[in-house]
Amino acid sequence: MDSVTQFVLGASISGALLGPRIGPKALLIGGIVATLPDLDSFVPLDDAIDNMTYHRGFSHSVIVQTALSPLIALAIGKIAPSSWQHKKMLFLTVWLALITHSLLDSLTTYGTQIFWPLEIGPPVALPAVFIIDPVYTLLLLAGIAAILLARKKPGGGYRMNRIMLALSCAYLAVGLTGNTIISSRAKADPIFRDMRIHVQPTAFNLLVWQVTAISDDKMSTGLTSLLNNCGVRNLITVPRQQVPPGIKEIPPSVKRLEWFTDGFYSYGEKDGARIITDLRMGFYPNYVFSFKFAENSTDDVIIIPPERIRLTYTERAGEMFSLIEETLRGCEEE
Repeated sequence: MDSVTQFVLGASISGALLGPRIGPKALLIGGIVATLPDLDSFVPLDDAIDNMTYHRGFSHSVIVQTALSPLIALAIGKIAPSSWQHKKMLFLTVWLALITHSLLDSLTTYGTQIFWPLEIGPPVALPAVFIIDPVYTLLLLAGIAAILLARKKPGGGYRMNRIMLALSCAYLAVGLTGNTIISSRAKADPIFRDMRIHVQPTAFNLLVWQVTAISDDKMSTGLTSLLNNCGVRNLITVPRQQVPPGIKEIPPSVKRLEWFTDGFYSYGEKDGARIITDLRMGFYPNYVFSFKFAENSTDDVIIIPPERIRLTYTERAGEMFSLIEETLRGCEEE
């Protein structure tokens, strides 16, 4: 999720646990702790693909976070002595602020390596919410605002914060339920027979979902809604290259991206360059994460340092919002 949402989630958790004991300063403590895992974004790597695939790695591991929680709590106790008077609650607050960051990230498409360094599969991705979801964030903000505004009656503010925190959890449960429903529909659709399926909510809502399916030689993607039974609309089916032709040895970072996407990738060519694309984020033909990694020459294919293909806002958004609106309106008349 975005950093603002992670901050307010940590603040809300700290407000619920530490808030009644040390006051509104608990919000700042929880918010700061909850943003610590994303500091890995500032670790410079020479490889553009590694910059993507090593994010949400060691710093998002619940194993690492559990080990570091006591040290972080000790540091907070030094900086804010009033919190150390409730050390057990402080330890619990720090631990929850950290692991909920990673668990929330794992409910988006990107994928989160919550079990690092254990190699038990690709990053966990159970898409229940889009990477930015205003409803979820506003629920948490409402609870925090209640604490800050209820200075004369702080008990009511903390109670409201707990209610809004519970509602935000219920919202995530709705997202997981939506994923289950859409996944079941897609698996039963003959269009996707014998294909692997990835389902995720579209931008800023839980009503319209994107279905992406792959086989060895093709990829299909389209939109569907929880509010109707119109099936998958605006369906696009195109060839998929599982292996890049003419390349004897695939660079390690490129192979890592294959793993990172849990197989939802495709190779291709663009402007004389070989590219690999993460098929989970974006809508055909404009995907958020595409990388050049080789160039065609007269005699051979030359491997180059991976370079991310940047999209303009128009390319990223394109017709997506109009397609979402169309999907919400219902079935087209035949």
